[in-house]
This record gives sequence, C-alpha cells and structure tokens, in this order.
Amino acid sequence: MVVNPLTSQRAHFATLAKGWLASGASAFGVWSDGLPVAYWPDARSLERPSLVVPICHEQRVVGEFRVSGLSDAPAQERLTAEAQMVSHLIQLEEELHSMTAELVDSQDRLLAVYQLARSLRHYTTIDDTLRGLLFEAMRLVKTRAGFAIFECAPREPIVVQYPAQFGNEGAIWEIFRQAQEREREISLSSGSLMESYSTGADNLCFIPIRIRGSFIAGLGLLNKPGGFSTPDVKLARAIIDQAGAHIEQILLHQETLEQRKVQSELELARRVQLRLLPQYVPNVAGLDIAAHSRPARQIGGDFYDFIAQPQRPWMFAVGDVSGKALSAALLMTMTRAAIHSKASYMPDPTPELVMRHSNAELFDDYLQVGMFSTAFIGQYEPHNRRLKYANAGHSPVIYCPAAGLPRLLGADSPPIGVLKASMCQNHTISLNEGDVFIVATDGFNEARGPDEEMFGYERLLNLVAISSEMTARAISEIIFAAVDAFSLGRPQDDDQTLVVIKGVAV
Repeated sequence: MVVNPLTSQRAHFATLAKGWLASGASAFGVWSDGLPVAYWPDARSLERPSLVVPICHEQRVVGEFRVSGLSDAPAQERLTAEAQMVSHLIQLEEELHSMTAELVDSQDRLLAVYQLARSLRHYTTIDDTLRGLLFEAMRLVKTRAGFAIFECAPREPIVVQYPAQFGNEGAIWEIFRQAQEREREISLSSGSLMESYSTGADNLCFIPIRIRGSFIAGLGLLNKPGGFSTPDVKLARAIIDQAGAHIEQILLHQETLEQRKVQSELELARRVQLRLLPQYVPNVAGLDIAAHSRPARQIGGDFYDFIAQPQRPWMFAVGDVSGKALSAALLMTMTRAAIHSKASYMPDPTPELVMRHSNAELFDDYLQVGMFSTAFIGQYEPHNRRLKYANAGHSPVIYCPAAGLPRLLGADSPPIGVLKASMCQNHTISLNEGDVFIVATDGFNEARGPDEEMFGYERLLNLVAISSEMTARAISEIIFAAVDAFSLGRPQDDDQTLVVIKGVAV
C-alpha cells in the first residue's frame, strides 16, 4: 500500500532522503513486507538501520522508514513525524481513489440511464419495455442470461427470458415471490432454487421493481463472470428505476385509453337509452300529461313508457331497477321491453295481467343477478274517466283529487323479480277534471341535502298540494326545481323519473 504514494510522490521522498543525508545519515530508505521499496544511496547499509519507524494505515503496518548513521532522540522524533505524514498521505490517496471510483461508477450509471431512457422512448407496451430493459441491463452489467417479469391483475402476467427457455418458469415465479416478500434483491450462486431454475446458471441477481408502491415487476440477471459486485447491483438498480417509471407511464396511458373507451361506450349507451324513452308526450283526450327522466349517471335504471295502439286502451308504465349504472340500465331495457310487448300484443291487456306475465318472463333473469325492479302500470278508460293500475312495489305514487288533499297510494305486490308469481291486482281511481296523478321514482323522496336529510314524502305531498291547479308540465318543473334547491348542488344520488297526469276538460 505504501508503493502507491511512493510512486506518485517520489520527488518528495527524494527530498526527504536528501535532508537526512545532509543531516549526517549514511542512508535513508522505505521498506515494505521486509523488502526495500526505495533507498538513498544504497539498500545494503539499511539492512541493519540505526532508526526504524513503522508507517501505519488503519492500525496496520504497511511499511517502514529506515535510517542509518543517526540514532539520537531528535532524529527519532523527526522520522516518526515523517512516517505519520506518509500515513496521512496514504489515507488521502485512498480517499481520492475511492472518490474517483465512485465518480466513475456514477458516471457509468448516468450514462446507462441516459442510454436506456433513449431506447425506452420507442417502447409503447409493457412487453416491449421488459425486453428492452432485459437486453440493456445484460449489455451494461455484462451478463450472459437474464429474465424480466411483470404481474398486475387483471392484465396477463409477462415473463421474458434470454436465451429463450433458459430457465424454469416456475422457479422464476418462486424467485419473484421471495423478492416480493423480502422487498429487496435476491442473490443466488447455489442451492435447490438455483438448481431448479437451470442447470446452466452459475450465479443470479434478482432485483424487484417497485411500481405504484408495489413490487409488481422484476429483473433477473445471470451468469456474470466473476460474480455480481456492488457497482453491478447499483447499475442494475439505476436501470430498473428508469424502466419502472416508464412502465408506470405506459400503465397510465393504457388506463386513460381504457377510460376514454368506457366513457365513449357509456355515452353511446346513454344516447341509446334516451332514444328508448318516449320521444313525445301522447295526446290523450281528457288528460294533460308531462314526463321526464334524469339519470344520476350517464345511464340509469329508471324508465317510463307510453303504449298507444289503435283500437286498444292507452297504457303507461314507470319502473325503477335496483342498483345503478350499466347493470341497472341493461335490466331496465329488458323490463321496459317485456312490459311494452305484453301491453301491445296481449288479447285483452289489463295492468294486472301485464304485470303478472312480465314478472314471470323476467323472474329468472333477476334471480340470477340478485336484483329487482319496482314497476307501476296504468291503463286509462276514457269512457268513464277512470285509471286502472297495478303496482309492484313502486313508490311514490300520489293521487290528488280536485276537491281533496294529495295522498300516497301503496303497492300490493313485491317488485318484479322478488317472487316467481306476482300478487298484483287491478285498482281504479277517477281522473276527472282537476284530478292529479303522479308516478315518481324514489330518487325524489330519497334526495339528500348537505346535512344528509332526505327530501321525504311530506315535502312531495306539500308540493303537489300547492301546485295541483297548475298544468302537468308546471307541476313536474316545480318538483324537479324543489329537489334541486333542497340538494344545494349536492351530486344526484339516484335516478329521478316523473310522470304527471292531470284530468282536463274533454
């Protein structure tokens, strides 16, 4: 170890020797491991020196100063001081060498990250990114084999190997699981796991890749000549950090595309659903009718329908499928279609018969998905100005006679899909001039304000009482506006659908 500073600072050592010779010494030299490293003027006279002082580094003797011809105390002190100076010089040399090595190592890592970043720009899939990561890491760390792995549900797991089929894929997953559990790299050079991986594997270093806070990927490097050093592992980590960030970007991009696709499909479903609702309010003698549906999301589970066929009684239906979004929308379409078909083509349809047949047709479908639908079916009889209806668990239904107060009409049967056989029966009310009949969904009475209070039935009944002399459309607008004001901008929790029918002069 004393050789390095002696080589780099030989002129200074020669100056020291010149000083000793000028002071009366016959010889001066530096020894290491019992052999002369440098001497002035010759080594033979230093084989039996008069002064010897060790040169130490980190509590180890790495060499010694020798002087012949002087042996007094001042000479001893001087030689000791010079030995300490050289010890300090050795320490500085070592620190400089360490700093230089670290700088070179950092430069190598920065260059590797730069090169990898440039190559990763061309990869748009996780599979391609893993392949690029594997080949760049093998090239930079100088290994002869490797693999990269990725697992993130619901995507298909990915394993990339080079050479292809070099290792047992089952062992790869075992290595991956162990690294996930330990949350750090795994180094192997022997053992049962190494043997089960491949007979051609001499050493292995596997480093897990943290993506979005979890270790869902990893890089395995194999057959590094001489084994993996600390700089090798640091370089691999630097490469992995860059690749992990790129994979995160790919995942984000893919999710954004998927969300846009879903939004596009939902928007299409919304337009289709709106087209399924009646596009105009029918003109029925003796009735003023208004209807509107407002889903809580892009698509909803509420529906209303008007069924008008020549030479057949005019009917209408309102329904509310349990749940929200796509599943409710699909069942809503099925339920509306079943009711519409029965009301349109049965020989002598009544609300009770349409409800019973619709429930029988839909029961198995609702049972399989664990859902149900409330439904209200009404049939207007113009000759006696009466409304015949059947109610399968639907609420609120409000009736306000011209000379009375509004009241709720209850259901006499569970919703569609709850029981195999419907228990609905026909009921009748009058719809004379001034009478108001309203069928709404629970998105109104269950609307919540900022303090979580529900709008409730009482407020609905009061609204009908104060607006019953208005037109059907005005009543509908007042109810929607009152619920919006009550919610004070709070997002709509449930679909809101409203049909208002008012008796008018014929």
